[in-house]
Amino acid sequence: MDETDGRPAEGQRVQTRLDGQTVAGTVESVTYTPRKGHLIARVSLDDRAPSGQSAVAVAVEDLETVD
Repeated sequence: MDETDGRPAEGQRVQTRLDGQTVAGTVESVTYTPRKGHLIARVSLDDRAPSGQSAVAVAVEDLETVD
């Protein structure tokens, strides 16, 4: 994540948990939720999830940077 404000950059490699498994992907975009202003990242997954998802929306605090 960007050390200045905790906001990941578009194109940054990250990992998170989905259905109890660790998944990796690339940040496509970052936005704020309308009411509370929480940071949410859209992550394009490297491999489709068992549910068929190819992308997920994840709270920024639930992301880990991948080198």
